[in-house]
Amino acid sequence: MKRFLEICAGIDVGKREIAVTLLAGAADVEAEAETRTFGTTTRELSNCAEWLQAAGCSTVVMESTGSYWIPVWNVFQARFAVIVANPEHVKARRGEKTDAQDSRRLAERLRVGDVRGSFVPPENVVILRDLTRRRKRLLTAANSERNRVQKLLERSNVKFGNVVSDVFGVSGQRFLAALLKPETPTAAEIAQLAKGRLRNKMAQIVETLEGHRLDEHLRWMIQHCLDHLVYLEKQMAEIRTRTNEALVPFQREVELLQTIPGVGEEIAAVVIAETGGNMAQFPTEKNLTSWAGVCPGNNMSAGRQKSASIKRGNKWLLSALVQAGWAAARQRGTIFKRRFYRQMQHRGRKRAVIATARLVLCTVWVTLSRGEPYREPNTDFQLHEHSKKVRHHLRKLAQLGVDVSALNLPEPTPAELRRPDRLRPPCIGALGIHAR
Repeated sequence: MKRFLEICAGIDVGKREIAVTLLAGAADVEAEAETRTFGTTTRELSNCAEWLQAAGCSTVVMESTGSYWIPVWNVFQARFAVIVANPEHVKARRGEKTDAQDSRRLAERLRVGDVRGSFVPPENVVILRDLTRRRKRLLTAANSERNRVQKLLERSNVKFGNVVSDVFGVSGQRFLAALLKPETPTAAEIAQLAKGRLRNKMAQIVETLEGHRLDEHLRWMIQHCLDHLVYLEKQMAEIRTRTNEALVPFQREVELLQTIPGVGEEIAAVVIAETGGNMAQFPTEKNLTSWAGVCPGNNMSAGRQKSASIKRGNKWLLSALVQAGWAAARQRGTIFKRRFYRQMQHRGRKRAVIATARLVLCTVWVTLSRGEPYREPNTDFQLHEHSKKVRHHLRKLAQLGVDVSALNLPEPTPAELRRPDRLRPPCIGALGIHAR
């Protein structure tokens, strides 16, 4: 049953001011409403908190509007029970939106317990989240600079990128350093700088470098991009050091997550930063996958199920999970690879990797909830997979008119007939982890 509050407040948050509506009254009478406006400086927010405390208010609700709700949270969290609501859940109807109306609507929904709170991580998780997100942005900036260098090389008729798989590898960097010299060596001399197996393609390298159009301006532009790349590498090294320091309280969680196929130290850091490393706020793995946005949305009307794309969730966590899904799908002998190729046959690579990413996140939930390392599914599940393939091909043979009863196949064992993914919750059963 939802909790009824006799005294509560709703806050509409803006950049320069907040509108606060205080509702007070017993359950059997209409609540009295009082709306006031305050600034967003620390002094103004403290005055608002003192007013609410004097009125006997203990619970407030506000929308998570951009980053403007954070100063209010910093002042109010020590004095009240603060609920941060998702704007999608409490938004107003078109044409009925003002700051005062928004604050009153929030207060009225809080009064009858019709507001769901969002997950607000503790301070140490916020620090780790800042670092992992900053690293992601630096990686994006570095990739942009590499693309700019390759475009500048294309402009100057330098085509060794057609032969070298990685322009910024060992040989590629040696080629770039030679091309950027004021007195550029000949194409044959630059080709001599190739290392390893690339020396077998020296004739092709010479062909891609002959007749290039590098001038002083293009050399300066390329060098400017390379200098920026060096600076970004230095910043990422600093981020890596601070991230390792922030991960010290979560060493156990990092070790557990790295037992999952496709999850390395960097992805484990992102998972902990975005989820908090504590699965207590997610009752089931379905709640976690829905919050992360790796499950399809519901789109049913008039008894018909229509196609629905994945939900909008945490984009930082989704990016890391997709990366982990691709990595897990390439590891031999894992359920993740079997799941990926099974889905790819019917739904394509993109949907298959999302399904694999969801399975990775379900594994994360099970691993962190139980505090146990990941282990591959037991033999019962593998026997079931084998038996299912046999039954499928027998049905196909029967459709072609073959008498399958004359094949003298052995009777399936109880382990082959049992459906482990039906005897236990779907995600846990698929992982081969026995329920306690």
